[in-house]
Amino acid sequence: MSPTITKSHEYYQDQANPSPGTAIEPSASAIAQGFAQGPNPSPLPKAFQPLTIRGSTIKNRIWVSPMCMYSSEDGFATDFHLSHYSQYAMHGAGLVMVEATGVLSEGRLTPNCLGIWKDEHIGNLSRIVNHAHKYGA
Repeated sequence: MSPTITKSHEYYQDQANPSPGTAIEPSASAIAQGFAQGPNPSPLPKAFQPLTIRGSTIKNRIWVSPMCMYSSEDGFATDFHLSHYSQYAMHGAGLVMVEATGVLSEGRLTPNCLGIWKDEHIGNLSRIVNHAHKYGA
């Protein structure tokens, strides 16, 4: 018979009862009933496992959706963009998408949206991408 545990911190220190979020091996009964496919191939929860799509591997499944920041100057990415997008990469996001980027000046939502209609825009955008790559995003 298992010992009676009265305090929550004792429960989490008990090796027979893993803490929440800990990967556990499925039981033979769970496999037989079709709830599991066999031994867990990764100790990580699915959100933190890598994902490969068409030859590109993303380090985890935490993705940052594009946000319109309305902070560019004549379509150029600024230091604001560098710090804004870099923070997500630095904190572990696997994929960081930049905001809508106009291929023509006239196609932007506002005069302060990012652009890529000039070759000069590429430098600031690649600076952001290179910085994100340093952190594995």
